[in-house]
Amino acid sequence: MNKPASLKDIAAKLGLSVATVSRALQDNPAISLQTRQLVMQTAREMHYSKNFIANSLRSGQLPVIGVIVPHGVTLFYSSVLDGIEQEASKAGYAVISMNSHESFADERHNVDSLRQLHVAGIIASVTQETESFDHFAALADDSIPVVFVARDIPDGNANTPVYSSVTADSVEAAHRATRHLIEQGCRNIAILCGPSRLKMVQERKHGYIEALHDNRLLVRPEYVAYSDIDVASAIDATNALLDLPERPDGIIALNDTLLFAAMKAIKLSGLRIPDDVALIGFSDVEYVEDVTPTLSTIEDQSHLMGQTACQLLLDHIRGQQLPIHRIIPTIQKIRESSHKLIF
Repeated sequence: MNKPASLKDIAAKLGLSVATVSRALQDNPAISLQTRQLVMQTAREMHYSKNFIANSLRSGQLPVIGVIVPHGVTLFYSSVLDGIEQEASKAGYAVISMNSHESFADERHNVDSLRQLHVAGIIASVTQETESFDHFAALADDSIPVVFVARDIPDGNANTPVYSSVTADSVEAAHRATRHLIEQGCRNIAILCGPSRLKMVQERKHGYIEALHDNRLLVRPEYVAYSDIDVASAIDATNALLDLPERPDGIIALNDTLLFAAMKAIKLSGLRIPDDVALIGFSDVEYVEDVTPTLSTIEDQSHLMGQTACQLLLDHIRGQQLPIHRIIPTIQKIRESSHKLIF
């Protein structure tokens, strides 16, 4: 069996310097596209394999991207992670994913662990408990860039730098979902939020309120329900809405956990969806079409979010300094749960 080629072997075959070959394999834009493609093709033909340990000893940094998500087992974050891994692999990076379990303490521990590993960069989605961001700011001391995905943090202040981020178009999406329920004849529309401290929640609530104002409907504080992002808490919050003297005739749920919890609570109360309560929520999961009634959703394009976040992080690893914010359009899909028959 032939021994795998080294950088020196590839350089000798192509008549290039070892430094040029190394930069080409890192997809460095300083090397022409033609040369990068030639080097990568030759590396494949010669069965070149990166020596992560040797490279890290020379550079002080592993060719590894760390990813921290609050719910590693959900289809949404699995899709985000798949998008990240796809882009990282193209650039020759491996991915280490860590789950914070919606715990701020776990998130801090994850950041510290990845920092000690000297990863090249981190992509993170903050927990529902996160209010301090010092653990991310400390990464700058080790020149480890950070990109936030799905769940952003508040804009930078004196103590918090501004970071790159990739998020859904939350304001417009919630505005559109609210307009849809209004078009279906709903006039008492509630929104089932996650924790109020999340920037995503604030933005989606803003879109909901704007849509009510635009359609001259009263904004009623009792119709804005907050809960933790777990089934039990979301069911309790939905039940509180359904027990109001004037029950909502439409509910918007801010993620798939809240959406399915709301559906369960409405059904257990003996009410019909959508006749008594129309329901629409943010979700990328496929089985929204496998339940009865099928669920209307706003899709966040989670895979594209992961790809875009990784592309931004790779740009920062290669030297891009300025923070960049990418807004990914959402896709609204109307199904049975919000489609009322209006006579």
